[in-house]
Amino acid sequence: MKKPKPFDTPRVAFFTLGCKVNQFETACLAEKFKALGWETVSFKEEAELYLINSCAVTAEAQRQSAQMVRQAARNHPDSLIAASGCACQLFPETFQKIRGVDVISGTFTKMDLPDLFGDRKKEEGPRILLQEGTKRPLAPQFPLPGGKTRAFLRIQDGCNGSCSYCLVPKARGGSRSLPEKEVLEGIKFFSAKGVKELVLTGIHLGQYGADLHPEGHLVSLLAKALSSHPELSIRLSSLEPQEISPDFLDLFEIYSNLCPHLHIPLQSGDDGILKKMNRTYSSEYYAELIHTIHKKIPLASIGADVIVGFPGEGEGDFLRTLNFISDLPMSYLHIFPFSPRPGTPAANFPDQINRKVMEERLKILKDLTIKKQQAFIGCCLNREFSALCLQEAGENGWSKVLTENYLTVSIQNRLEKNERTRVVLLSFDRGEIKGAIAGSPEIMDTLPPT
Repeated sequence: MKKPKPFDTPRVAFFTLGCKVNQFETACLAEKFKALGWETVSFKEEAELYLINSCAVTAEAQRQSAQMVRQAARNHPDSLIAASGCACQLFPETFQKIRGVDVISGTFTKMDLPDLFGDRKKEEGPRILLQEGTKRPLAPQFPLPGGKTRAFLRIQDGCNGSCSYCLVPKARGGSRSLPEKEVLEGIKFFSAKGVKELVLTGIHLGQYGADLHPEGHLVSLLAKALSSHPELSIRLSSLEPQEISPDFLDLFEIYSNLCPHLHIPLQSGDDGILKKMNRTYSSEYYAELIHTIHKKIPLASIGADVIVGFPGEGEGDFLRTLNFISDLPMSYLHIFPFSPRPGTPAANFPDQINRKVMEERLKILKDLTIKKQQAFIGCCLNREFSALCLQEAGENGWSKVLTENYLTVSIQNRLEKNERTRVVLLSFDRGEIKGAIAGSPEIMDTLPPT
């Protein structure tokens, strides 16, 4: 039994894979460790504990999770190594085989980790902390970001869906929501601490409130939050298309602090493939929704997830998806090759797609998303947006800001991190958007006459 190199203050380093909920949970873990006297350091620094928060949404994410655990164990043989999260929940045997791992924790036990390392000693074999799918209520947790610029607040977890390719319901259990009172308390807390933008997140955010008694609703929750905190920008993680109602879209006209940015998973533009995926909407429904959003909020950023190479996706099916997306006013795409996940129906579907064909289709869609991004940015040039400084100006004098519609812009103005301003986008070249503070002398001659 070895003891890791001691520090005056015990140090923990995190590596997080996967979704925004995982990022939120890592932030919660960091706060719990801090309360016990630990210091969080970069994963590249020396630490007494390395904790990898894993993901299993694709085979590649699972592979990367295991790879990071192996790397940490190999590079820091005398340090404590902990693996947690969805990949550990579903495939613990993968991590048990990795030499040097001290603790393997699933999705529902990861918040217990900080209390396990009081003695900071390595054991001979890994401790396994696993629970099966749970309906345990969500605990209110409000982790502050380091720079107090943007924070995540998990208001929902789990999923009641049954997509034929997805392991998330098995990894995270059924849908459960944080009661409205506790959400509003969290929002008030973040605002009081100086956070300027809050991202409300969940595994299936549109299911928020359906499990509460009395039942809650995302639209009514948002209306209360936005009206109570006009000083705070609120951004949402992804929403399923069938959960975006007219009442929800009306919020963007009523409240200027609701960020005009929507991520709406598509997965396929072919109805036959959507049916095999067990998605609960048609391509026509999706297209009508996107056009409605674009008409109502013309400069909103609209993103989508797309799966390439789903079993049975013929050339015609792929071309229908390609043409379908080409005709929509999308801003960006997150593109994933189909990944057969053990235990899902789709893993055993016939007509699995050849890897080479899948890679060719991936390239075509990646080229399309570049064109979509360029077109969207082009529509935003010479226009003014609210923005938040993410990175103060360095030696080159350029600050990085994030606009309300999710564009990262370089401006040659010295701003402080977390400072809110209004910017005008001026140019886009070599992947970089440049702008300036609205009303500043350097942009007055560049703007077209009104």
